[in-house]
Amino acid sequence: MHKTELSKQWIFKLFFQLVTQQDMRDSKFTIRFGEKLKMLEAELNLKLDLTLSEIHLIACIGNYGPINVTMISEKTNLTKGSVTRISKKLLKLDLIKRQQLLDNKKEVYFRLTGKGEKLHNIHNRLHQDIEQRFMGFLDKYTPEQLAFSRELLQDLLEWDY
Repeated sequence: MHKTELSKQWIFKLFFQLVTQQDMRDSKFTIRFGEKLKMLEAELNLKLDLTLSEIHLIACIGNYGPINVTMISEKTNLTKGSVTRISKKLLKLDLIKRQQLLDNKKEVYFRLTGKGEKLHNIHNRLHQDIEQRFMGFLDKYTPEQLAFSRELLQDLLEWDY
């Protein structure tokens, strides 16, 4: 078999391993976040029991708030119905609050409460830790290798397999 074909086969195998490992890595993130969440629950004396979608909705509100349902839906790729359902739960838990503009009572905006801010900060710290470790991992590559990797990953994102 030609050397190029062997390289392609290895790249495919590694790609497949990477895709299948993502579930395991998501689990590790969930465990780390869960540990921090338990500490926060103890501090707030409140059981939160949040899904990843609920946490990402809090992150969206924290990053862009005050923000309405339509914008949250666009930024999180959740349906408006899902955003409404999740926001009701987060309102009950006092993690977010509703707000209306003085000149437009129809439009509802969300922002974080103090509890929501704490949760948002934990989420951001975990993402920053992951990003720092990833940047350290990339330090071993040359600028040319990084440029190629970026192009390859972009192509993989756009490829319809």
